[in-house]
Amino acid sequence: MSSSHMNPPDTSPPMAGNPSDAPVFERGLWGRGWFMLLLCLVFIAFDWELVPFSIFPLVFIFPVMLVAWNRPLWLSASCAVVLSSTRILHQWVFSPNPVPVGDIADTLICLFVLVLVAAMTTLLARQSRQLRQRVRALEGMLPICSFCKSIRNDREEWVRLEEYIAGHTEATFSHGLCPECARKQYGDFYRPGMK
Repeated sequence: MSSSHMNPPDTSPPMAGNPSDAPVFERGLWGRGWFMLLLCLVFIAFDWELVPFSIFPLVFIFPVMLVAWNRPLWLSASCAVVLSSTRILHQWVFSPNPVPVGDIADTLICLFVLVLVAAMTTLLARQSRQLRQRVRALEGMLPICSFCKSIRNDREEWVRLEEYIAGHTEATFSHGLCPECARKQYGDFYRPGMK
């Protein structure tokens, strides 16, 4: 069975009660919305101190990545828009001169880079969660029937062992008959050495 028949793992951003195998920036204050907002404001204030230096605002990469890891892409892209436009806003509010065209171009480049970083971080976070979920599913204890060897899935349904494994991995099965079962089931017809 191909992996397209597998149940898709939950890839939604984490909220409260993250498992202990989650990275540190998904747990505690790092995953809380108010903390991310406060962090963005701190980085904006820090960047406003750097306004005289005409450099790419590297300080914005960290909050954008943090929001992208813990929240949906649209929210991290919105954060990138707000953060990248703060220099223009600063100049518009505190400078009597009009905003130069070069600064607007710099803002658009910054916006493009930050949105790209947000998209890549969101994709990486989704893949990380999927991998952790698959590892947990494969490492965990499986309730298995001692007679028919069916496995109880997360929906409390009993499914055949082959069906469960094929649905949670990329493994496929071919069936055969071991010598012991061949003797038990086909004792009259079985000869040792038959395959």
